[in-house]
Amino acid sequence: MFFAWTTYLSSGFTWAAVVLGAVIGSFLNVCILRIPEGTFLKHQRSMCPACGAPIPGYLNIPVLSWFMLGGRARCCRAKISLQYPSVEAFTAVLFAVVYWRFPFMVEAGYGYQIDYANLLRCLHAAIFCSVLIVCSVIDLRLMIIPDVISLPMIALTPLVVYVHPDLDWISASLGVLIGGGSLYAIAWLYWIIRREVGMGMGDVKLLAGIGGWLGYQSILPTVLYGSIAGAFTGLFMMVVTRKLTLRSAIPFGPFLALGAIIHLFAGPFIQQAMLAPMIDR
Repeated sequence: MFFAWTTYLSSGFTWAAVVLGAVIGSFLNVCILRIPEGTFLKHQRSMCPACGAPIPGYLNIPVLSWFMLGGRARCCRAKISLQYPSVEAFTAVLFAVVYWRFPFMVEAGYGYQIDYANLLRCLHAAIFCSVLIVCSVIDLRLMIIPDVISLPMIALTPLVVYVHPDLDWISASLGVLIGGGSLYAIAWLYWIIRREVGMGMGDVKLLAGIGGWLGYQSILPTVLYGSIAGAFTGLFMMVVTRKLTLRSAIPFGPFLALGAIIHLFAGPFIQQAMLAPMIDR
């Protein structure tokens, strides 16, 4: 196991994935800030969110710039949210994990050749995870998942099926229907019983998109893993803050995203571990 980790960490492809992930993470921060404001195309350059001053390129290095500036903008000394380096660092690590899960550079003689099937899987996972990061952070900040993200995600399902080597039309179509329909039914039932909104339609559309990109087989694991993570997080926050109650509203989108990512990377291994005792019998 130690040998495997050292092999991964010593690979130049791993560190290329880390650098690319950090750069993409910087772009995701732009999406997270501008999409809810409707200003995504308004400014071509990075701007200080406090005073609007342009940020020069040498102060816009992912992760590192935040530490070099001490967490404060050079132009106006306003605090820079920890969100920026956190998203960049998380995306960098996640891209490395994506490459480890779907390595597409294969040693062949004295060089390397590309495994095109794994390349498509890797691109799919990287784009999928990037979209989920944007949805999650926006939901954490504003308690919304913008339609401009979730609806195109659903609409692009046919393209995903066309290019993905493992996804088929039936699985993806059922994924959209079951993903959106199941959460919609739960939300509707909750409203009938309690006469109040218990789940936003943003979560419904997000799970429909997840089902379309991963297939209907992902729906139950995604909801299961997400629900477990959400329950433990909610209980932890109740104990730590002493402010939350069982009726407090917390965004479910980030936990759906976490459940989908767990299923994407570890789903087969988790299922094998759960079925192993039954097979041994």
